[in-house]
Amino acid sequence: MAVPIAKALGLRVIVSGNTRAKDALLSAGADRYIVYTEENYWETLSGVDYIIDTLGDKEFDRKLSVLKENGILLSLRGIPNGAFAEKNSVPLIKRFLFTLAGAKYDRKAKRQGKAYRFLFVRADGVQLEKITQIVEANHIVPKIDSHEFDLSQINDALQLVAGGPINGKVIVRFP
Repeated sequence: MAVPIAKALGLRVIVSGNTRAKDALLSAGADRYIVYTEENYWETLSGVDYIIDTLGDKEFDRKLSVLKENGILLSLRGIPNGAFAEKNSVPLIKRFLFTLAGAKYDRKAKRQGKAYRFLFVRADGVQLEKITQIVEANHIVPKIDSHEFDLSQINDALQLVAGGPINGKVIVRFP
């Protein structure tokens, strides 16, 4: 979903992933697709404005290396930091702990003139309204896996997702 939304926002999109997902992401609007078993993104990319990190700590230094100065590494799986705590008005003790936890990432990024941000995805009416407008205007439809579960099969659905690979979103029907 991030690819067509980013394209609708006017961004050039480069994705790294496996061979199986390549055609789907290119057809969703990705400008370039790097198959990670064939090419190392950190050896071919540079001057990138933004990176959405879905892998976490193990790729942090490599992702930082391809960002341009003032670029932003936005992590969905990393560690919350002080900027996250402040933006979300968390209580003072948590703010201190998040600042401490994310300090290593903040320092590394800052030394290179770049920024580290953490994003905890949450429901926000204004954001959801904007995303809804983009999705509707661009006729963006998520890919749905062929497996479908009812609520009594929730553990089976979670096992499928955890074990992968799946071919899109897994549907769990509620009564």
